[in-house]
Amino acid sequence: MDDYQTKSSTSSGSSIWDRAISSWFLHIHQPLDIVRWFMPSWFTVTMGTGMLSSCIGRIPYDIGAVRIVGIVLFFINIALLSVFSTILLVQPLVNRNIWTYMRLHPRRMLHYGAIPMTLGTVVIGLGTYGFYDTSDAILYVGWTLWWVSVIFASLCSMLVMYIAVSRHTGSIESVTGAWLLLVSPLGMSATAGACIAQYLPASKAFVTLVVSYGLLGAGAPLTYCIVVLYLHRLTVHKMPPHDAILTAFLPLSPVASIGGSAISLGRAAPLVLARMEEGMMAALGSLDAAMLNAGTLTALLVWGSCIFWVAHAIFAVIYQRRTNKIPFNISWWALIFPLGVFATLTAEIADLLDLWFFQVCFLALVALLFLLWLFNIVRTLVGVWTGSIFGISELED
Repeated sequence: MDDYQTKSSTSSGSSIWDRAISSWFLHIHQPLDIVRWFMPSWFTVTMGTGMLSSCIGRIPYDIGAVRIVGIVLFFINIALLSVFSTILLVQPLVNRNIWTYMRLHPRRMLHYGAIPMTLGTVVIGLGTYGFYDTSDAILYVGWTLWWVSVIFASLCSMLVMYIAVSRHTGSIESVTGAWLLLVSPLGMSATAGACIAQYLPASKAFVTLVVSYGLLGAGAPLTYCIVVLYLHRLTVHKMPPHDAILTAFLPLSPVASIGGSAISLGRAAPLVLARMEEGMMAALGSLDAAMLNAGTLTALLVWGSCIFWVAHAIFAVIYQRRTNKIPFNISWWALIFPLGVFATLTAEIADLLDLWFFQVCFLALVALLFLLWLFNIVRTLVGVWTGSIFGISELED
């Protein structure tokens, strides 16, 4: 009897392993194909993980276990970012036609915007968990990462946007919320700049503050231009297709970033300007109250706008779910970052105004984000195990 059970369990384990191997080679011809057809959309995993980590670090209660979870997620984010970046750098050596492919499929290039947003979450996470206070070396590593994110964000909003519009021949029907991935990094980099400016020496902090305001000024009008275009697409052609319906959450990210960066910069400005030496720049200290008030007002107005986009995205998903099954793919990670930016905006307002309503909303959003992250990571790991998440056969076609 025991021998029969042992053979049965061994046979069951072998069967599971055999099915996994069969499924893997059904979707992937050889392991090197993962590198050959690696898409920038994988960076949505890192930006979602990093944003969740930052949100957990902002929870206003001193709960050791919760903080440990946030720190663990922070280092998971760095590990994934390192792996994905290495694959992206090695990819041209394995697939020399990758840039030609990306130019011919500009919609896939939109996801390059996830890279500077991930870097922004790292810069913010280093400040949230107090790493800047431990070493000047870490501080300047964070500042270097911030400058890299600024450069990437600028390239996404200008160069990638140019390539996309110059080679994209689709109609208004093909416009989705994914187009906002090109401008979202501007607001994210501005928010990260407000975070790290508070730790830098006065002159460097002032430069960081000015550049961050410039990023906010560049990102805000571009965001609303694309939002208007997206709304026009919705009114003419209804909802996006079921396999892209989760992009309905993406407008929430740049819109919330406008309010989040405005209030973050408004709160950082008095701290930075107070350290300036006497002279022309010191005269700007009289603007610190105006910057804070303008940032607070902008944040409150944008928060109301975010409610509309949250409701719209929920209704859109319900509408498509009634008629079509929404397949799990890498785009599901687009749920986490926009809601995380909204949660961060809510936390900033709660900290500044000390209103329990915003504190409750923030905690509820963080709980929802954590549940979504658990769901996504489990389904993603299953997809990696079976090979179905990579979608390599579709890319080769």
